Amino acid sequence: MAVTDEHVESIDYQPVVGREGPRAWGVRERAVCGQLGGAQRAHDLNWLDTVSDMKTLQSRAKAAQLADLADDGRLRATASKLLVGTDVAVESNNKDVRFGLYQLQFLYLNCETGFTAPAGYRLERAQVEGCVLTNFER
Repeated sequence: MAVTDEHVESIDYQPVVGREGPRAWGVRERAVCGQLGGAQRAHDLNWLDTVSDMKTLQSRAKAAQLADLADDGRLRATASKLLVGTDVAVESNNKDVRFGLYQLQFLYLNCETGFTAPAGYRLERAQVEGCVLTNFER
């Protein structure tokens, strides 16, 4: 894992936090793990964020998620999902990584209009209106 403010992405893995930098998103410190690329294509990227302003992070993530959904009603396969804990967030587009994080009580920020989780899944209010935190994915 490398602590960095550098914006790292690839054609296969796009982080939630945008290019303008982590502080604009309410992130205090950011680390990325996985193969960053270089001579080869990046793979297995996941981002760990220590969060100083969770409401800002969730607000900006909501805007990005809604913009992505506006295209065709679904998120791009390369888009990472934001899972939040207490003052920490993980951005991942790896379902196995997210499943492990759900077991550790992280919850996915879902801002789809009218989203609801089936019985047996967690569904909590997010800090941002119009979003929920859940351990359910479609």
